[in-house]
Amino acid sequence: MGSSEKPGHSIFFDKLSLTVKIATIMVILGVVLLIVLSTINGKMMSEIFNAQLQKQLESQNRENGQMFDAYFLSYQHSVGALANTYDLITYVKKASWDGVKPTRTDNEHEIPQWLPKASILKFYAGFDYAMLYDVEGRLREVYNATGEPLPSEFMDLAQLRLYPGQSYMKRFGIAGYVLASKDVKDADGNNMAALVIAHRINDDLLIDAMGPLSVENTLVLADAKDHTIMATNKPDLMPKLKTVESLRDKFIFGGKRFLDYGEDEVHLMLVSLIPIDEVKELRANVLSGSLRFNVINAVALILSFIVIMLYITMRIRRLDSYVATVSVQRLGLTTTESKGGDQLRILERRFHRLFDEIIESKSLLEKRASDMERINVELKETTGQLVQSAKLSALGELTAGIAHELNQPLNGIKIVCQSVIKDIQKNRHNVDELETDLTDIVEQVDKMAAIIDHMRIFTRRTEGMNTQLIDINTVVEGPFKLLGQQLKINGINVIKELTPELPLFRGDIIRLEQVFINLINNAKNALKNDQNTDQYANQDTDNTLTIRTYLTHDSGLPSCPTAIVAEVQDNGPGIPESIRDKIFQPFFTTNDPGKGTGLGLSVSKKIIDEHGGKISVQSDIGKATIFTVVLPVTDDKP
Repeated sequence: MGSSEKPGHSIFFDKLSLTVKIATIMVILGVVLLIVLSTINGKMMSEIFNAQLQKQLESQNRENGQMFDAYFLSYQHSVGALANTYDLITYVKKASWDGVKPTRTDNEHEIPQWLPKASILKFYAGFDYAMLYDVEGRLREVYNATGEPLPSEFMDLAQLRLYPGQSYMKRFGIAGYVLASKDVKDADGNNMAALVIAHRINDDLLIDAMGPLSVENTLVLADAKDHTIMATNKPDLMPKLKTVESLRDKFIFGGKRFLDYGEDEVHLMLVSLIPIDEVKELRANVLSGSLRFNVINAVALILSFIVIMLYITMRIRRLDSYVATVSVQRLGLTTTESKGGDQLRILERRFHRLFDEIIESKSLLEKRASDMERINVELKETTGQLVQSAKLSALGELTAGIAHELNQPLNGIKIVCQSVIKDIQKNRHNVDELETDLTDIVEQVDKMAAIIDHMRIFTRRTEGMNTQLIDINTVVEGPFKLLGQQLKINGINVIKELTPELPLFRGDIIRLEQVFINLINNAKNALKNDQNTDQYANQDTDNTLTIRTYLTHDSGLPSCPTAIVAEVQDNGPGIPESIRDKIFQPFFTTNDPGKGTGLGLSVSKKIIDEHGGKISVQSDIGKATIFTVVLPVTDDKP
């Protein structure tokens, strides 16, 4: 095969790590993506900002108009309330107006007696002038809160062209006014005078009209025809501006509300404004936040891809290392160690060389395949032998278990036989007693046969159970015939808490007795072992084995909530939590080698399962262990 020298830039590119390449590409892509996203997002954010701003301005303009409408109507309510005050009606009744000139009050602190006191007057709509006219429409009393001369148009009520109980806007000269009038009547409903309140359209009027909104919003009240500014709630922002058009350099117009509260004299418009500097600052903050968000996203995206590529590179290196190891150890090929560079290129070259070697070794592999076939046949034969050895080992365990389980009945038979021999030797045997002893021996032999049959069923179930209706108390009493003496010898106190006349259930009495023999025998061994250790030497209580039976209506059995419960409890050392889940497994034992096969509890569980019940254990280390057997109650009659 020929070879050609690679260009220098290609060699340099190959020497770069895959991670470095990917990181560089991702940084470039991230920068480009950031620029594109910032441009697109900037336009979108500007459009969204403008739309939201316009929406907010329109909402603000509606709210401002509603506030001004409500304030304008408050003049109508205020003049009506003032015209009906007791002080005003009394004053008018007693007034003797001579001449044609009204009494004037030019100081706001000198409120006339026909108006409420200042503490009460502040709850009415604010006004600059309060005027009383007689029934002929001549001005008789004036309250002037401004200190400025009273407009001449106010001298004659007819010139005002007002309708009682209504609010109006009027222009007199260059000044505009909000006016409201109300007739003052006596108890019979006769007109005695007319009350008119007026407020010049100025900054104070607009500030009072907007109330709390005056702090947040910027408003201008202007003439609807020539756009002359008549009032603003923020005069400090526009001290020298005269027309609405002169505000365009400094403010954004949020909306206009045209006002028409009279005939044709005054047409006003209420304009909502936002300073351009505030909008620019707000837009800059929004775009700056958007840019920061884009930068964070781009950086997070880049870092995420870098982390992913680092993980992929790590996996590629592991794959390269595995291929190199397989090539050397399994195929006997020589390979070079990769110390750096592009891992994908290195892996590619390694695969190419590996495939070339595999093709060249095809004939050798075919020969090895033939050899492997022969080896597989030998392996199957060896596996069969191992399985047979395992079966023999298991058989040895079963034999040890049978010997362990049969030892107790044999001991019982031995004791009975020894007792019979002693009676015969002393020539004091009795035929009835001998018959009883022989009957016990037959029963023990039957039980040994039942144990053998039970072990056979555990390994291979070929025959059914011999079931009948039985009493649980009879079942739990049976084991004590075999183990009672051993319990006494070991100093174990037996407590029986058996509930009488429990319902009968269907079961195999021989197999169930075997269960309780195992449980009682295990309790005996636990208490016996407890005597030989000083772990709980300070306990003052005697070794006690308690067996109890009772009826439950919440058995937890899916097919039968009503069940018989039998418990075997001992106050031995307890069962460690680490092995509680294993004690029902076949051949599991904590005894020393040769002292048990671990079949007792596994066989007991199998018997209880066959009866449709369940067996469980609870243990409190150093205090007590309770084995609970739950058996379903049958509906059969004896």
